[in-house]
Amino acid sequence: MNNLFSEGYLAAEKFVVFQNLTKNQNLQKDIFTKELQSRHLEDWFFKDADKEIERLETLEVKEWEDQLHLFRLHRRVYHHPNQNLRMKPANHTLEKMGAPIDMVYLLEKAAIINEKIFRNRLIKGENHDITLDLEKWLVLSENIDNPTIKLYRMRFNYTEDNFLDNYHSIRNFYLEKFEKFSNFDRKLNFFFLVNDTSKLIRSRIFDITEHLPLYKLGLKTEIIFNEGTITHFTYAMIVAASNTKKDFSFTSHFIKTYSSKLESTVQEDGLFWAKAHTEYYQGNLNKCLDLLLNHDFKFHYFQQITKILTTQVYFDLHLNDQSYQSYLFNYFDSFEKWLLRENFRSQIKKKSFLRFVQICRILAKSVTEVNFNVDKIEGLLKNESNIQASEWLNRKIKIILKLKK
Repeated sequence: MNNLFSEGYLAAEKFVVFQNLTKNQNLQKDIFTKELQSRHLEDWFFKDADKEIERLETLEVKEWEDQLHLFRLHRRVYHHPNQNLRMKPANHTLEKMGAPIDMVYLLEKAAIINEKIFRNRLIKGENHDITLDLEKWLVLSENIDNPTIKLYRMRFNYTEDNFLDNYHSIRNFYLEKFEKFSNFDRKLNFFFLVNDTSKLIRSRIFDITEHLPLYKLGLKTEIIFNEGTITHFTYAMIVAASNTKKDFSFTSHFIKTYSSKLESTVQEDGLFWAKAHTEYYQGNLNKCLDLLLNHDFKFHYFQQITKILTTQVYFDLHLNDQSYQSYLFNYFDSFEKWLLRENFRSQIKKKSFLRFVQICRILAKSVTEVNFNVDKIEGLLKNESNIQASEWLNRKIKIILKLKK
């Protein structure tokens, strides 16, 4: 029985390898030219190698695998057992061999350095020292005329002082040169740019609608997908950005087209939340509440953001009709208790939800306060850097200040 399983596994392995080989033109050519050389078919070898080198060099955008394949071809030609070609005067193969391997190093090293910078900024307890690597990289890349290298040099110029100006420069350059980047660098830098945008949104320099053009590009080019699926977080961000922008036709198209791209275990939760969120931003509070209360959200992420949305609905109903006050304050209490007993991967994230409830409660109480404190309400978010739905809270503060004038 074990032998049968072993034979079956080996057969499956050979089939998968063959299937992948048929899709990989570089690998096919690499094997073929290597075989021509090993069989001493020199005329065919040099003819095929030259043809393949020409194909690779004329590619407008080269993936790192193309650069590596180009290096290996030049290397194989230069180190051919027949030394006649190698010893000819004015042989430029060495320079041609060096250029693609330099590019492979510079692109891959830049991606590693950038990832370390990102992790230093985002992940508590990680502190990668990139000083020496960055110094070397900047020297080696100084005179390289390549849009991806230029983009990384711009990214490595980020500081807290120039973050906003540099962000605009990077975003404009990325969008302008998008077609010039490899698929890998398009996708990698797309998500870095999304994270930069998120940082500015959390700082309340931008609102969430700033995400929408980027996400539309991600959908159009499909770089937003991972093996055909979209993450629940990205799905929710697109819906939220589109509805905040009041681009409801796009929201409707997105929900119909891409809800099925969510992982199957969260599709139903995602669909109900997206429909409810859209009803809320269209001003249909009761329809939104019906959708939220008549579906049992099972996935933890959608439970969290559903409770935020439910709070927002009750809050708006309370602003319009004081009879909803008890519903709102009872929901504050139940939401807070839920947060305190739930396990969150990050205590910082849990605190951001708790602060949302606490600030909401202060705002709701202020609506009926006789001795309304304008300065207190105006400054509620002044020192809040870790709070959910800060844009929405800021809008409600402005509405309440206007009501209490």
